[in-house]
Amino acid sequence: TGMTAHQWDGGGVRLTHQEYGGRVVQGDSPSSTHWHSTHVAGTIMAAGVKPSAKGMAFNANLRAFDWNSDNSEMASEAANGALVSNHSYGFGRGWSWTGSSWQWYGTPSISTEEDYKFGFYDSEAKNWDQIAVNAPYYLIVKSAGNDRNEGPNGGQYPKDGPYDCIAHGGIAKNVLAVGAVNDIPGGYASPGNVNMSSFSSWGPADDGRVKPDIVANGVDLYSTTDSHDAAYTSSS
Repeated sequence: TGMTAHQWDGGGVRLTHQEYGGRVVQGDSPSSTHWHSTHVAGTIMAAGVKPSAKGMAFNANLRAFDWNSDNSEMASEAANGALVSNHSYGFGRGWSWTGSSWQWYGTPSISTEEDYKFGFYDSEAKNWDQIAVNAPYYLIVKSAGNDRNEGPNGGQYPKDGPYDCIAHGGIAKNVLAVGAVNDIPGGYASPGNVNMSSFSSWGPADDGRVKPDIVANGVDLYSTTDSHDAAYTSSS
């Protein structure tokens, strides 16, 4: 209560969804709403009108943006007191499904075993680290990505992973990178209760740092979607 989370994602959030109660503000002007943006918003702060969709911070407010101009917007929001933001998106790396076929984004002249930008400290990681350094009370939360095991069987290049398949912002030193594990229906008792998802990206970073930093339940997660004001869906 009294907390405002921030979110950057693939489009606009459906502000009128019954789970939000007027607590979501769109900070920019995206061309349309997006199911993923709306699903993530609900994961963060849905009220629990439908109990199984209740968000983690169910009384919080949310200030949402699409992913265009994210760096400048993040720096501006942080300067104005933003404390935490979620970023569940990234550029295509390694193998990526186009909707009809697999495409490989690697650089064969550097490596035919993996896309070298997995684990690589690139300009986006540097920029996000600089934003965080300039705003020491602001925490950037980044998805580890869904790249592990992606790619065709018998393709020209190996499938992504299993290790070293986190890219871009998730490799930054001053962000919290989050991987996805299965639910623990009976509650956590020991490490053996935790079962990794089949898709969530694994580290480490190329410089040896442990990534992801934490994991959370992210398989068949039930949350809001944008088709109408009482719409829900499950996504991993």
